[in-house]
Amino acid sequence: MTLDEVLGLRVAVWGLGAEGSAFVGLARRRGVEPLLVDDRPDLSAGPDRPRVLQPADVPWSEVDVVVRSPGVSRYRPELAAAEAAGVRVTTAMAVWLEDHVGAPVVAVTGTKGKSTTAALAAAVLRGGGLEVALVGNIGVPVLDTYGRPPADAYVVEVSSYQAADVTTPPAAVILTSLAPDHLDWHGGVEPYYRDKLRLVGAGALAVSAGSTEAVRRTAAHPDRILYGPEGRVRVGDDGWVVVDGVRVADSTRLRVPGRHNAWNLCGAVAGALLVTGRPPTPDAVAGAVDGFAGLPSRCEVLGERGGRTYVDDALASNPFAAAASVGTFAGRPLTVIVGGADRGVDPAPLVAAVGAHRPQAAVVVVGPGADRLVGALDEGGVPPAAVRTADSLTGAVAVATGLTPSGGVVLFSPGAPTPEGGGGYRARSLEFSEAAGFDAPAAREPAPSEGGHRDRG
Repeated sequence: MTLDEVLGLRVAVWGLGAEGSAFVGLARRRGVEPLLVDDRPDLSAGPDRPRVLQPADVPWSEVDVVVRSPGVSRYRPELAAAEAAGVRVTTAMAVWLEDHVGAPVVAVTGTKGKSTTAALAAAVLRGGGLEVALVGNIGVPVLDTYGRPPADAYVVEVSSYQAADVTTPPAAVILTSLAPDHLDWHGGVEPYYRDKLRLVGAGALAVSAGSTEAVRRTAAHPDRILYGPEGRVRVGDDGWVVVDGVRVADSTRLRVPGRHNAWNLCGAVAGALLVTGRPPTPDAVAGAVDGFAGLPSRCEVLGERGGRTYVDDALASNPFAAAASVGTFAGRPLTVIVGGADRGVDPAPLVAAVGAHRPQAAVVVVGPGADRLVGALDEGGVPPAAVRTADSLTGAVAVATGLTPSGGVVLFSPGAPTPEGGGGYRARSLEFSEAAGFDAPAAREPAPSEGGHRDRG
């Protein structure tokens, strides 16, 4: 459904966060007053806001279409009831993609690596002289592009929450990775993968060769290229990114650590190739590399205290992502702070990474899922003497500091989502940063157009 089609019907907006509020504002500017729905009881009628209904109170027989916000699970029973009553369900992202059929759009999705890849892809395209809109899950709602002149290219980060209702895939897609995540929202790993891959149509596709699951599940795609450790766009042992055998960038100049970030750079180069039809110039890629300082809470080096390096990786909300960050610091003494809400995701990748780290990594476990994670570490062969627990993240930093020798790294990479009521990853970044003696994340957060982050998935 296009925006005009949606606004021509009786429309409800469920979820009044950033994306939902953006849709409400756009609808009102076009003379449409949507029915407002939200789970939060504190939202009430006011001079500038009509009454907000709880989901259970919505008269679905009086609604034709509901635009759900990303945080509202596609699998809520209220949405099933709405569909049974004939209501269509969509998202702002699905509407935007419908309105941009044929536009130069490259969408970036995957379990992890989306934001870094999207930000680098936009920078590479800008280095080639294009006017680029960097939008979506990275911080600027896609709805903000309505009413503006068309961009030369759109780089759109898409979460699984946003992809779940996509019916018109974009012209090009970058798939950074696939690993179990957000299973409570999607109802299991297979629905999660299915929702992620709704974004992939018959258009051009770039897939990280470093993700076995992503490669396997897209093997039949007729227009796929691989990138990363192998493929058309790859990074060699010397750190140089090559496209069709031609060097375009030295990934060792990236100011963000880790092999996975070199692969993210390859994904960005592949995305630029897909959207323009030609490889980007070495100058365009070098400019993107030199201008990219990294994004907050993504393997972000905060600095040194007492000879120890402190790294904030609060957005590593699953074991797959945390394992990649642990591998980044091979050869250095490492203490990793892990733990959070237990969503039933197998911690095996993180346990294996900790066990393989040399010298032996120490682990401080915090959060409601601590017992299960401590047990998994023990079963995975991590020596019990290397594992500690803490009652809070602040306490975990103190323990980790005591365990880490000078020259070592204290890494906060939880491998699990923020516990309920914990305020989200930004709150955890703040607590970690303050406990380690560094500036609050708000002081480091880029402007939305440079890569702020709202939703996970």
